[in-house]
Amino acid sequence: MVDDDWRWRGAQEAIEAVSVTSLRPSWWLRFGKRLHLPVGRPFIPASGVYMLVYHSVVDPEQRSGWEHHYRKGEVAVQRFATQLDVLCELMTPLPLSAVPALWEQGGPDRPYFVVTFDDGLSNNLRLAHPIIQAHGIRPAVFVSAASARGEAFYRILVAILVQTGLAGVLATALRQAIPDVTWSGEPERLFDQTKQHYRADVMEQTVRGVYVAHVGPVEELNVHMDVEQIRFLHQQGWEIANHTVAHRMLAFLDGPRVARDVEENAEFWQQAGIPLIPFLGYPFGRACHVNKTVQEFMRMHPELHGVFAGGGVNFHESRGEWLRFSLGAADTREKILEALRIEATRTRVAFSHLKNGQ
Repeated sequence: MVDDDWRWRGAQEAIEAVSVTSLRPSWWLRFGKRLHLPVGRPFIPASGVYMLVYHSVVDPEQRSGWEHHYRKGEVAVQRFATQLDVLCELMTPLPLSAVPALWEQGGPDRPYFVVTFDDGLSNNLRLAHPIIQAHGIRPAVFVSAASARGEAFYRILVAILVQTGLAGVLATALRQAIPDVTWSGEPERLFDQTKQHYRADVMEQTVRGVYVAHVGPVEELNVHMDVEQIRFLHQQGWEIANHTVAHRMLAFLDGPRVARDVEENAEFWQQAGIPLIPFLGYPFGRACHVNKTVQEFMRMHPELHGVFAGGGVNFHESRGEWLRFSLGAADTREKILEALRIEATRTRVAFSHLKNGQ
């Protein structure tokens, strides 16, 4: 086991600081030679665990109501299938729950990939599951009790509001609820601000209040899978993991609240008869979205593994800091290989900086 105190959140921060644009070809050649990497030849994934994070899988020709408005992190269904085709060609699929055992046995002996989904969106069942079945993969989905009960993720509600002419109404409500922020009435800017200036509970309640008052019942959107749909996926071999009870940003919660949000979610799914694997997907998924309070919670729960979603490849073990990345818009073999190369390189650069104390 590596020293989690040294690296928890530090590796994720370092990886996020390495921009894709900084990996210029000349720089890549110099860095590759220094680390004895196979530069100048087609990228071959090194031994490690490549965790992929997905959210929404859509059919661009047949979008449901909310899919028309919320497109953050989405992947077209054909692109998703192509990405899995290439991943299966290059690597060995692995369930998320099996990742820690690799290091107990001395570390990965080949490149593995893990498929994960965040938020339990309804199109995971409708569109992603048939492709998953065809590839013989066992993915993991991080779920929240509130979502399964019909509470749509607030950012999806914001997207609907700002794209249907209600940005001004939402901005007015936010000015009253969170007066220390200069809220914009411009739709795209306001959408970004609702994440940049997040306040736990206040943000969710304000956005939901505006949506209900001006659009209608949130539950009618059918954004997330319900308990029975999650149970069906579990019966089909999907692993189910903890995403906290209501997807609040953990960095804004105190210690008891962090514990309550994680433990209440676990209890909800246990009572539903759906066991969770011991993995916690940190909501929002970047280094800034957790803090020392979350680290202390993880210290007190050594059975639990923490998972980010801000980039990076798992060449090292860290119980509280497993790394995930997205293949984004990569839709050809060449583009997928390039995306994998970039993530592997970002990770090696980040760990080089950490090792050298930069």
